[in-house]
Amino acid sequence: MRKPVNVGLMFFNDKPDDFFPYTRIEVVDKPDPTGIGMTERIFRGPLNRQLRDALSYIRNCVIIEYVTKVPDQAEAVRVFNWPYTAIEEALTNAVYHRSYEIYEPITVTITPEQLDILSVPGPDRSITDEDMAKGVMVSNRYRNRRIGDFLKELKMAEARNTGVPLIFSAMKNNGSGLPIFKTDEDRSYLRVILPIHPIFLEKDSPRAARINKAVSRQKRARMTREDIRNQILKLLKRKGPLSMREIAVNLGYLKLTDTVREVIQELLTSGKAEYLYPDTPQSPNQKICLPQDK
Repeated sequence: MRKPVNVGLMFFNDKPDDFFPYTRIEVVDKPDPTGIGMTERIFRGPLNRQLRDALSYIRNCVIIEYVTKVPDQAEAVRVFNWPYTAIEEALTNAVYHRSYEIYEPITVTITPEQLDILSVPGPDRSITDEDMAKGVMVSNRYRNRRIGDFLKELKMAEARNTGVPLIFSAMKNNGSGLPIFKTDEDRSYLRVILPIHPIFLEKDSPRAARINKAVSRQKRARMTREDIRNQILKLLKRKGPLSMREIAVNLGYLKLTDTVREVIQELLTSGKAEYLYPDTPQSPNQKICLPQDK
């Protein structure tokens, strides 16, 4: 007649969402308001695993470093679009303090201007609006105390109201804008908004060109063959027939690389893409298209 307690189902069970629906973290990269180029990753499993997996994905695929040399200074200046420590603390707090009785996931939305972490419900009413505006998020009582205990044992949380000060400190040390905490009158949600470092918002300047080049280089280095394959299919669907070189350039490469060429050949072999002029595959005017575009 033994029965597992809730925290056991959350940490020692591969599918906690079977018992607590939408117990997951969704990371949405939204480069355009219209949704063009949007990608979504969903992280499931025990709370500690999904938290670690989501943070690992953000660190490897979202965070970008920009290094610039300053005249008359030995050390180069290194800044990040978002400091990892701030994201780690904000997302850990969301896992700790969300309600698992409300069937809504934790959502991380990434746009060119900010990173937004949404969880439900909002902060305890003992935290006033004035406290939130000042970044003072000290509650008189803890929600999900046992989850906090396990996260502390796993060294993923301090459980001593240190998360918000660490977020402010990390953003300040990175030269970023201050984080913003938003909720409504009913405290039905909490949004933690981390503005992107202002250097990544620069446009139409030589430094902006260098930043964009560095960002593109880092993103390309992180792309797997599967990522390249999916990007090519999306590109052909959006723009229609393209030459191999045009595909490579649209992916951010300076020229057609062996990897891109090999992935295109794999798509042609599998029938997911075709030559626009199949009778003359070596034609200098040859293009690659989706089967329905011929």
